[in-house]
Amino acid sequence: MTLPSGYRRADVPFDRRSEMIAIDEWAFAMTRPVDVREQVATATDWSRARGVEKEGSDGADPSLVAVHASYGYTMRVPGGTVAASGLTWVGVHPSHRRRGLLNSMIEDHFARSRTRGEVVSTLVAAETAIYQRFGYGLAFPTYTLKLPRGLKLRGKETPDELRLRIEDANLAVHASAVRTVLARDERPGAMNRVDDTMLANQFIDPEELREGKEQKRIAIIEDALGPAAFAIFQRKSAWVDQRPQGTGSTEAWAAATTPAERYLWSVLADLDLQVSFQVAGVPLDDPLVLLAADIREVAPQLRDQVWLRVLDVPGAFAARSYGADVDAVIQISDEQVPENAHRWRLHVRGGHATVARAERDAAIDVRMTIQDLSAAYLGGTTIESLAAAGLVDEVRPGAVTALSDAFRARLAPRSSFVF
Repeated sequence: MTLPSGYRRADVPFDRRSEMIAIDEWAFAMTRPVDVREQVATATDWSRARGVEKEGSDGADPSLVAVHASYGYTMRVPGGTVAASGLTWVGVHPSHRRRGLLNSMIEDHFARSRTRGEVVSTLVAAETAIYQRFGYGLAFPTYTLKLPRGLKLRGKETPDELRLRIEDANLAVHASAVRTVLARDERPGAMNRVDDTMLANQFIDPEELREGKEQKRIAIIEDALGPAAFAIFQRKSAWVDQRPQGTGSTEAWAAATTPAERYLWSVLADLDLQVSFQVAGVPLDDPLVLLAADIREVAPQLRDQVWLRVLDVPGAFAARSYGADVDAVIQISDEQVPENAHRWRLHVRGGHATVARAERDAAIDVRMTIQDLSAAYLGGTTIESLAAAGLVDEVRPGAVTALSDAFRARLAPRSSFVF
């Protein structure tokens, strides 16, 4: 997209961090203390930071007026992994809105991600309607649960071989354990490998942003193979009529086994002086949902955790496995990435796919947008449900059911972190 006269795209190196942080604070209506700004800067990959500059008047240096950045990581998909680009830091100065700067930055992000070989882009949306315009689909519907003190869980008691550590969260001390759990996590959407800056972002803990909470702590569950689950969490003390009414919460967590996860939540839901513990990013089929003796007691609330956008259709198709054989020609529409906007022949046998551009006159079986393909890519949102909502067009009778069965995943997706 062509930028308006006087604007241009630019890299944002570390030495321009104060400008970038200033735009972020304008966009999100916040002001960080100076030391907090420096902590945030250390958890940013400045080789992937970009922005839009406005040319200065009377020979003045150009100034940043819009910014975006990303994290590179490896994401689990059914039967494999893909290179992913986690979009973050997206902001435009209020005085430069409605000029196409966001459109230009998203186009820039897509092009640069594709050049790096990143097959999908993901993001946590402040306003969900904005990013659907660019093809992001709701691939990660999850629950937020509120675990009451002394939560009663069904099933087997904690195996003797599981071990618990609860410590002050420290990046240098705990990075290895977190990475081990991520590598063992087989859920679609899990972050199997993350770069140093994304991991560091989970441990940022300035006192000025705690809002009365304690410093970050970490609980780690270990089994015979090593770390099997972790949660970075915080509690907030409260008293009413001399009675403890504290609460706890976590967003950064992962679990590689059901026993380890069960033990993790049984511990965090029973810490002293608390009445409840909130867990975000719980998959729709998570063991915790079934283990809770009273589902109403945990008050599940549906949330959009992370949004996904396929950047490379053939690369995405080839990277994952499938639950059923299928042979279909799929017409994909994509306004931002023309390379995706074609008829694609997907041929799956024995769980493995071959994909190629179909002939221009090939009979189409299913039509769908890149947004709906992105929503269905991890197998949590079914193609049948999208078709039932009128979002996917079935041309050949039975094609939607066959394609939906193929894309369906064994486990519902979730993201290990928000960013």
